[in-house]
Amino acid sequence: METLANFFEAINRLLGISGPGELVMHPVFIGICIVAFLYTLFTGMKYFAVGIAGVLGTTVITHYLYPRDTSNLGDLLTYVAVLGVMAIVLVYFGFIRE
Repeated sequence: METLANFFEAINRLLGISGPGELVMHPVFIGICIVAFLYTLFTGMKYFAVGIAGVLGTTVITHYLYPRDTSNLGDLLTYVAVLGVMAIVLVYFGFIRE
């Protein structure tokens, strides 16, 4: 298990990432996720594509809309509402639309 941790630490050093929150917004990681999403979309793996879109969408919404240094209820409600809309869209594309 220590070898796997060293492997991921080496990747983080290579990309210049110091924390876990920085990895999901790194352009290389986003590019790999988009390529994987398009591959799964074109090969017909709909549920895997919905999963990738959900993970990537949640991280982007959290990065841009999560209220940081305030206790403003309006910002928190906006964040929760956008996550809810994304969840409804993913359920629609995953289970309702054929």
